[in-house]
Amino acid sequence: MNQFSGVQDRAVSEPLSGNVTWSGGRWRSAALSGWRETARAAVLAVLLSGLIAAPGGWLTYRSWVAYDSARMALVPKPWLVEEVRALPARAMVPVDSAAHGRDLFAVSCAACHGAAGTGVPGLGKSLVNSWFVASLDDAELHRFLVRGRPVSDPANTTRVPMPARGGRDDFTDADIRDIVAYVRGLQDPRRLPSLPERVAEKVSPPSADETAKWLDAAGGDAELAEYIASGSKLYGTTCIACHGADLRGIKGNGKDLIASEFARKLDDDALLAFIKKGRDPSDPANTTGVGMPSKGGNPALSDDDLLDIIAYLRTRQTASAQK
Repeated sequence: MNQFSGVQDRAVSEPLSGNVTWSGGRWRSAALSGWRETARAAVLAVLLSGLIAAPGGWLTYRSWVAYDSARMALVPKPWLVEEVRALPARAMVPVDSAAHGRDLFAVSCAACHGAAGTGVPGLGKSLVNSWFVASLDDAELHRFLVRGRPVSDPANTTRVPMPARGGRDDFTDADIRDIVAYVRGLQDPRRLPSLPERVAEKVSPPSADETAKWLDAAGGDAELAEYIASGSKLYGTTCIACHGADLRGIKGNGKDLIASEFARKLDDDALLAFIKKGRDPSDPANTTGVGMPSKGGNPALSDDDLLDIIAYLRTRQTASAQK
């Protein structure tokens, strides 16, 4: 029998000494084995920590990138407009598209941005010299117009909301594309072709249901019902962007016309004169700080058109008082 066999048999289950043990057919240092186990545990801990921390680090990085992009979006870049005009002109805007866009612009965007797109104090900024507009491609500008911009948007420096689709829910995507085309021509006149004379927007006649509704509101007076129906349509093409589809106003923009004591106290002639004149933001009587353009920004409206809008307003005020 080997003289060490007894030692080996005993060492399988117990240490030979305080620092050496028999394991797996060989003598092992307990201290070395412990160091290795510690190293393995440390490596495993690092790997696990990395797996746990990686998603959080990625989310943190993405949040930082989003924040930095938003911050840079707010930094004015006035040179962009000059760059557009300094570069060779892009393709000419199609005549039909630009003409249609101009006509739609006149009955929606002009109220806040002016007939020539140069802005209205206290309302909309100049689109002609807008670095923001110049920074967007056509698809991005289209999406922006469809979405609008609330007062809460940090990039809204006027503190006046821009309603989705310019407040015209009836504008189709094709209509918005034509407005974009016209705005491109305003910003770079080299791209804007000679346009035909503007055609006033056609107001569709009231449906049978609408006729019956307004006839009832007019107390059976067919002529008055016709005026109210016309005023309803004209309101929807001019005043709606600032005062809302329900005439209850848009926060940060136009006031509630139904509850307006100012509008109620004026007779029709006085209200007509007020609408024709408008109200500058600096007017002491202007409590919103938001300008009201003459004729709601639609110079094509005649006195009869405005009186029709007033007839519609009076009808809505009366209906509200009876509730």
